[in-house]
Amino acid sequence: MLAIERREHILSFLRQHEYANVETLADNLTVSSMTIRRDLNKLEEQGLVRRTHGGATIGQYINTQPHTEERRTQSPAEKASIARYAASMVHDGHSILLDAGTTCMDIAREITDRNIRVITSDLAQAQFLCRYQNIEVFIPGGRVDDCTQSCLGSKADAFLDNVHVDIAFVGCTSWDLRRGVTTPTERRCAMKNKMIERSDTSILVADSEKYSRYSFHKICDLKKFDLIITDDRLSSPAHEALSEAGIDVFCTTM
Repeated sequence: MLAIERREHILSFLRQHEYANVETLADNLTVSSMTIRRDLNKLEEQGLVRRTHGGATIGQYINTQPHTEERRTQSPAEKASIARYAASMVHDGHSILLDAGTTCMDIAREITDRNIRVITSDLAQAQFLCRYQNIEVFIPGGRVDDCTQSCLGSKADAFLDNVHVDIAFVGCTSWDLRRGVTTPTERRCAMKNKMIERSDTSILVADSEKYSRYSFHKICDLKKFDLIITDDRLSSPAHEALSEAGIDVFCTTM
């Protein structure tokens, strides 16, 4: 059996069972475990599967935008380590954009000692940061989204057209090498692309749990970001594939 045929069989098996370990796939295809590991590494590079300890799962489709309360409980230690590293890039005098979301909320908590300007669409971030006299806080306005408690729509997009910042920190619900950054709802695409366009440096802050996930609407390719900050649970094959594609990735340690 050719490698391409074997990998199609692996994908078919995972679509039916969602998860498989290396030994099960090796027995099913009558090949060695080493061959299966190579196949899984290749499929992960292509963004088609996600490696786990001892096996793999099929890339997960995200159909709806997760609520903020739900996201708070997901990968908190990883998000905190990403936030610490991201905050180390922010210095007095900077103007920054903070996307809505729990990782960017963690960044907000790490920058309270800086003399900076912050633009955020996230109401919770704005309320938190405006307590500090050394931080000038701007919020773009527009309709407040009930899932993320953040401003969305044409008014928020128009506000960003008239600003320019040093750094934009952009979050996401799903990302991988092949599909880029995706979102379940189209109206988020314009806002996130505006953030990238209106900054000198754009940084994706996304924990490894979201890698190999994807949604209906594409925001942009990963190459559009100057840097991706994730955590050290991102698999080695995925990290290598991203690096080989010319994408700058930094994995934080917890």
